Amino acid sequence: MSVAAKSEELAGYIREIREKLHTADKRNPKTAAVLSVQEAHALLSIGGRGRMTMSEIAGRLHLSLSSMTAVVDKLEKKKFVSRGRHKEDRRVVEVALTRAGSKFYKLVREGHMQVMEKFLAALSAPEQDTLLNLFRKITANLK
Repeated sequence: MSVAAKSEELAGYIREIREKLHTADKRNPKTAAVLSVQEAHALLSIGGRGRMTMSEIAGRLHLSLSSMTAVVDKLEKKKFVSRGRHKEDRRVVEVALTRAGSKFYKLVREGHMQVMEKFLAALSAPEQDTLLNLFRKITANLK
């Protein structure tokens, strides 16, 4: 099998995993009625990294800055995030989770972890270790 064919197959698997995570976000009874998928992903980004600039969040979610602003506006209205100025550069706006945002971050993350546990359940313990080692190697190469 050629590298191009392998790349296409891998891309298909990654798309399928992303779709399962999106579905988990939509079906999570604890969060779906409160958060859109984009809002949930913004919470995951901020919760996973801590305080972030609007541009950083937009970049991670592959959204325009104006679209990201609309998402953050909604999250701020729901009291899940707060905005503040960067300490060294007052022109930069940073976004951080509030206490309520941290609570919902944990709920969204919990839904994603359930999906990951289902994926790993198809593998034996040694296969799980091999998979994780391969992903470590791949992600280290992407940096």
